[in-house]
Amino acid sequence: MEAESPSTNAFRNYALALLIFAIALGTRYVLDFMVPERLPFITFFPAVLVAAYFCGLGPSILVLVFSAVAGAAWTPPPSGGNEIAFFVASFMLFIGLSGVNVALVHVLMTAHDELRRRDRQLEVINRELKHRIKNLFSIANSVCLQTIKSGAAVDIMSQSVSGRLMAIAAAQDLLTATAADGADLHALTEALVSTLAPCPERLTIDGPPTQLPADAATPFALVLHELATNALKYGAWSSDAGMVKVSWTKESVILLFSWREHDGPAVAPPTREGLGRVLIANSLPGATVSHDIKADGVECRIDLPLHDSAAA
Repeated sequence: MEAESPSTNAFRNYALALLIFAIALGTRYVLDFMVPERLPFITFFPAVLVAAYFCGLGPSILVLVFSAVAGAAWTPPPSGGNEIAFFVASFMLFIGLSGVNVALVHVLMTAHDELRRRDRQLEVINRELKHRIKNLFSIANSVCLQTIKSGAAVDIMSQSVSGRLMAIAAAQDLLTATAADGADLHALTEALVSTLAPCPERLTIDGPPTQLPADAATPFALVLHELATNALKYGAWSSDAGMVKVSWTKESVILLFSWREHDGPAVAPPTREGLGRVLIANSLPGATVSHDIKADGVECRIDLPLHDSAAA
């Protein structure tokens, strides 16, 4: 079902307001046979309130003015009094009294609409949080199971699981409640990589402002954690002079991410594919990942499609 256009909705509200005024005017005309020249505004007060509640501010002001004119015209002036002055006084008195009611109804309706909007927003947030919590438990469960399957020593497994769970937590800290804005890549890199660098001078971070899509923030955090811990244990940061450069650029809606280590110890290619390499290669759906151990250090390149909102 198509939503009504603003012009159609406004026309309907003004038409309804005029109908309400016409009913009030007709009712007042009928009452004139029962109580002539008494209670001239009795049907116009509720008409203004009804119009304010159902039709909005503009149409209710129209009913207010029409009702003030009709009621003032219906009011008989005192004998010997100035008819024009009495008409103006009656008109202004009705405008003042009913205008306060219109303003009050408008304020209450605005507050009611704001509360309904916030309720809808809270429903969206609750659904998003439930979905995110479910995904987090799934990711944490997968990390724990895969780490246990690696068959490493208990202390090594506990450190690995703890580090990966902290990486997941760091990604969540950078996401908003609805995760609509994703996570800032520079902030994520600072949170996960800078804290592991032996000293700030041995890490370079360079790249334009980039928002990771919400669904890529947690996997990217795991990748950064694995790269940083590997650099600290086996790569450039395991020596006294090794350096790590993290950089990225954007081409249209593609993130071109680069992790480059140099001046570290010679690293032999692994004899088997461990969980860390699996996480780096497969954590980001839709991404193209190359993870190479070269003679002068590890190089990892990730080409990740970004959402339009993140690449804007």
